[in-house]
Amino acid sequence: MSGPAFAAKRLFFRRQRERSGGHPLIGASVGIALSLIPLVVVDHVVDAMIESIVARYRETATFHFQIHHWGQTERDEWERAVKETRSIDSVSDAWIERQGFGLARAGGSREGLTLRSLPPDLAEKNSTFASFIDFDSGRWDLSTLDSILIGRESSKKLAATVDDEVRILTIRRTPGGRYVPKISRFTVRGVFSSGYQDLDRTWAFIPLETGWSILSPESSLTFIGGKFQTLNENLHGIITPSAVSHSGRWSVYTWRELNEYLLSNLEATRRILLLIMTLIILVAVFNVTSSLTMLALERQREIGILKCSGCSPSKITGTFVLAGAIASSLGILAGVGCGLLVARFVNEIIAGIEGLLGFFTRGIATPKLLIEEYYLQHIPIRIRWGAAALIGIATFLLSLGASAIPASRAAKLKPLDVIRKH
Repeated sequence: MSGPAFAAKRLFFRRQRERSGGHPLIGASVGIALSLIPLVVVDHVVDAMIESIVARYRETATFHFQIHHWGQTERDEWERAVKETRSIDSVSDAWIERQGFGLARAGGSREGLTLRSLPPDLAEKNSTFASFIDFDSGRWDLSTLDSILIGRESSKKLAATVDDEVRILTIRRTPGGRYVPKISRFTVRGVFSSGYQDLDRTWAFIPLETGWSILSPESSLTFIGGKFQTLNENLHGIITPSAVSHSGRWSVYTWRELNEYLLSNLEATRRILLLIMTLIILVAVFNVTSSLTMLALERQREIGILKCSGCSPSKITGTFVLAGAIASSLGILAGVGCGLLVARFVNEIIAGIEGLLGFFTRGIATPKLLIEEYYLQHIPIRIRWGAAALIGIATFLLSLGASAIPASRAAKLKPLDVIRKH
C-alpha cells in the first residue's frame, strides 16, 4: 500500500468501535448538499420568473420598440410612418396603437380600464403576442367596432363575461376646447390573461378604428409599436421620411429603454436572493474546515505515528486536502442533482403542496403559494446547465481553500509532542 493511501486509511477510515459516533466528513458533505439545493432552485426559479415577466412586457406591452411623435399628428401621417417603418430591413412588423383610459360599467359595477386600441388582425400576424394572451372564455375577435376583450381581473370586478354588454365612458375635446363625455357600448368577445396579473390587471383591447373615434388625442397616447427581426437590433438614429417632411419631433425607444426600471428592479432582486444563498454556501463550506479540524484533533496520535514512520508533511497535507475535496464533491453532486430535480418539477411540487394544504383546510379558501396578483401563474423552468456547473465548480474551489487550513495545521504537528501526550 502506498504512503498516501496508507495515511488516508489510518486517518479517515474509522475502526469498528468508533463508527457509532458518525464521521465528521459525512456531516460536511450533507451540509454542502443541503445548502446547494435551495441555491440551485432559487437560481432557476428566479431566472425563469425574470425572463418570463420581461418577455410578457416586451411582447405584449412595450413591444420591441416604440416610435412616438411629440406634436400634433394626423391619422394619415401615422399610417405613412408605419409604412416607412415596415420598410426598414431590421423591422419584422409595425402597427399603430392608441392607449387611453375609460370608466367601464356593467350591471351595477364600475371599473377603470386601460383601453388599448390595436389592429384587429394583430394576434394573427404576431404569433408571439398571441402566445402570451390566453383566453378563459371567448377568443381574439375585434372584427366589429363594438368588440372588446377584457382582462380576467376586470371581468371579475365587472361581473361581465362573453356576450355581455359593457358601457365605457371616455372624454373627448370639442373643436371649441370643451371636454365632453362620450358613452360607448361594447360587447365582450373574450376574457383573457397574460399570465401575470400585475401587467394586465386593467387592460381591455378594442379595435384601432374605435380607438380613433372615442379616445381624444389630448387624453390618450398614440405610438407605433413593432418587432425587430432579432432582439439585438437598434433603431436609434433611424428617422422615417414622414418625420422629415412634417412638423414635430419623432423619438424611438427600444424595449430595454422602455423597461429600464423593471429590468433593474428584477435584477437587483435576483442578486439579493443569490447573495443570501451564497452566504449559506459559505457557511456550509466552512463546515469542511471545522470537520477536518475535528478529525485532525481526533487523529493526532495516528498523525504522530505516521510522521515518525517517515510520512512527509506534504503527504499529510495532501491527504487532508484530498479528503476535503472528496467530501465536498459528494456534497456538490448530491446538492446540484437534487436542486436541478426540484427546479425541474417545481410547478408540480407547488401544486402538490397547495393540494395538501387544501386537504387540511377544507371549507376555507384554498391556500396559494404563488398569488396571481404578484407572481406568474406558471413558472417556465429551463434547466441552466452552465449556471449549475458554475455553482458546483465555485463551491468545489471554496471547499479546497477551506480544506487547506486544517491540512496545513495537521502537517505541522510535532510527532514527539503527540507521542509524549498520548
